[in-house]
Amino acid sequence: MPFAIVVARHGGPEVLERREVAPVEPGPGEVRVRVTHVALNHLDTWVRRGVPGHDFGLPRIPGSDVAGVIDTETGPTPVVLHPSWGCGHCPACLAGRQNRCPTFALRGESTDGGMRSELSVPAWQCLPLPAGLTPAEGAALPLTLLTAWHMLVVRARLQRGERVLIQAGASGVGTMAIQIAKLWGCDVHATASSPERRDRLPAMGVTAWDYAAVGGRGGARDFDVVVETVGVQTWEGSLRALKWGGRLVICGTTSGATAGVDAKVNLRALFFKQLDLLGSTMGTSADMVAAWSEVLAGRIRPVVHAILPLSRLAEGHAMLENREAFGKIVIDMEAGT
Repeated sequence: MPFAIVVARHGGPEVLERREVAPVEPGPGEVRVRVTHVALNHLDTWVRRGVPGHDFGLPRIPGSDVAGVIDTETGPTPVVLHPSWGCGHCPACLAGRQNRCPTFALRGESTDGGMRSELSVPAWQCLPLPAGLTPAEGAALPLTLLTAWHMLVVRARLQRGERVLIQAGASGVGTMAIQIAKLWGCDVHATASSPERRDRLPAMGVTAWDYAAVGGRGGARDFDVVVETVGVQTWEGSLRALKWGGRLVICGTTSGATAGVDAKVNLRALFFKQLDLLGSTMGTSADMVAAWSEVLAGRIRPVVHAILPLSRLAEGHAMLENREAFGKIVIDMEAGT
């Protein structure tokens, strides 16, 4: 019998409930995907715990990053799923800006996700699994890759050879942002929350820093671009670390999804240094095509911290919340079931 992991009420890992669900019936233009792997994101912990003022529409099946198998004329074919979409017919969508669509949907947040044994999706959402990557590695890519690509390439207008700081470089978005900035030939620096994670950053070709060293004298500063995903905990240091005319781009607040989202801005520094503060949410279909082409060419690689059986899903959530992972945590949906 098909099953899904369901969040019916907000709380701790105990609310992650396995339920039997009806078999999926693909509609016109859709395909059935047998799910093999789902990567975790901080979003999954927020859906589980709840965010004041935000309605996730419980009960909700979480899971944005999905890899699986579809049946084609040539036999079973491994695929990775595009994580988000727009309505397809509003002015934003028609202009290719799906992430600005009034009904923009993100799998596992505003609509049911992939943490289930099977699901049905429009065929266009299926991306080919690159040669040489396992399904678990493929699942580790879509959401964080799309987010980082839109942040750097589209919003921050990254230029070749610039000096870039990536806050939380050991995170899913961070490891993707590092690789994108390196593709542009940038001088890349990154922070991490623990010595163990900082020790692993130089292997990615970056200079590693503690959060506290950002923006201070003798520390990490004078950057063209700062990538922010942490929020309040690192915000003031990120602003101080920008050079004149620098750009700060932010996509999330992992240091506080439920509190402390109000950050201070030194207005004198903002106008005097002529800084750009840029918000970024996910990305467009064109962004994904461009970013995925780099994956297919082998120039961007997934960074996987651990592959856990479904029976250890709660442990995976804890690893994210405790900032223990370097890269992504992937759940094997066919193991431990």
